[in-house]
Amino acid sequence: RGLRDRCDFAVFAANGIDLGPVGQAMRRELIESNVPLFVGTNLPIKAGGMLLAGLWAGRAVRSFRPDVIHLHTEIPESAYATMVTLDPPLSRIPVVRTIHNVVYWEPWRRLGRWCDRRMSGSYIACVSHDAVRAFQALRAESGAGPTPAPPTVIYNGVTVDEQPRPIDRMPGSCIRILFAGRFEDQKGTDLLPQIVRAVRLPPGRTCELILHGSGAHEPILRALAGNPPAGWFIQVHGPVPDLRRRMKDFDLLIMPSRYEGLGLVAIEAILLNLPVLATDAPGLREALPPSYPWRARAGDAKDFARQLQLALEQPGSWAAALRQAQDHARQRFDPSAMCSQYLELYKKGSGVFSGAGKDSRPLFLRRPCTARSTRIPM
Repeated sequence: RGLRDRCDFAVFAANGIDLGPVGQAMRRELIESNVPLFVGTNLPIKAGGMLLAGLWAGRAVRSFRPDVIHLHTEIPESAYATMVTLDPPLSRIPVVRTIHNVVYWEPWRRLGRWCDRRMSGSYIACVSHDAVRAFQALRAESGAGPTPAPPTVIYNGVTVDEQPRPIDRMPGSCIRILFAGRFEDQKGTDLLPQIVRAVRLPPGRTCELILHGSGAHEPILRALAGNPPAGWFIQVHGPVPDLRRRMKDFDLLIMPSRYEGLGLVAIEAILLNLPVLATDAPGLREALPPSYPWRARAGDAKDFARQLQLALEQPGSWAAALRQAQDHARQRFDPSAMCSQYLELYKKGSGVFSGAGKDSRPLFLRRPCTARSTRIPM
C-alpha cells in the first residue's frame, strides 16, 4: 500500500487462492486496489505443482513484464527456479527475495539448495536478524556464491486502524485470553494442554481461552476444549480475516511459539493495547523489547505456565509493559521506513529510476494470494 504511488504491482499466487475467508479477503483487496492477480496451482510440489507453478509464473511474467520479481517464501522460490530453468531468458529480470522465517527450506533442504543456485544474484531482505542467519546457512550449503549486496534486515511495517482496547482496562472476573495462528509445532500449540493444566488461577477468577486457527494439533486442542481444567472455558475456531478488530474484546494474547519469522500478531496486539505473553523464540524475540517482562523460554511449557500465572496475578502491571513495548514497536516497525527500504532495494536491483512519477513495476510471487512484481518505467 505504501508504494502504490511509486510502483505498479502485480501478484502471482503460486499456490492458488485460499477459498477461506482470509484468502477471499486478500482477493477483494487486490481487486479494489486494481492490482493484477495471476493464479498458480493448488497441487502440492511433489504432485506436479512445482512444474505447473513454474510454467504459469512464466506466463505471468511475460504478461506483466516486470522490472523486478519479488519472491516470498519457499513455494514461490521453487516456482521461480523452475520458471528460469524452463525459460532461461527470464532469469535476466532482477530478483528480490524476502526471507520470512528462521526455519527455511525445511524439510526440503536439497530442493532449497537447488533453488538457491538458480537465484544466486538475488537481493536479500530478511524480516529479522534470525532470518538472516537462516538464509546465510542455506547459501553456505548451496555454494551459490556471494549475493550482489549483503542481506539486509527490513522489519515489516505495522499499522493498525482498528479500535484499541483501553490500555488501563482491568480484566473482569473472567479473563479472556486469545491465541491466533496455525495449530502446528512452530506455534507451540501442542504445549497448550500442559500449560493450562499447570496454571493455578487467582482466587475468584476464571479464564476463557479462544483459539483461532487450523492445523495438525486441532484434535488435541478440541479434546482440551471438551475437557478443560477447572475454571477454564476453551473454544476452538477457524482462522478469521478480522482478527485485529476482535482484539479489543480480549485481556491477553498468548504466543507459545518455538520460532517465528518475526511475530506480526504480537506487534499488532501491542499497538492495539492488548498485553502479550510470548517466548524468546528466534524471530519472535525481535518483536518485543529485551526487557519485556512477559516472556518464557521457547518450547518450555512449565516456564510458559509460570509466566502466564504471574501475568494473571499482576494485571496492574500490564499497562506499563504495554507502553514500553509500544515505544519499541513504533520505532522498529515503522511502515514508511519499510517502504523506503524496499523501494531502494527495487531500484538497486533493477537499475531503473526515473526520478519522477512511478519508479518500479514489481511482481510478487507468494504463497496463496501472495506473489508480486513491480515495474520501474524508463
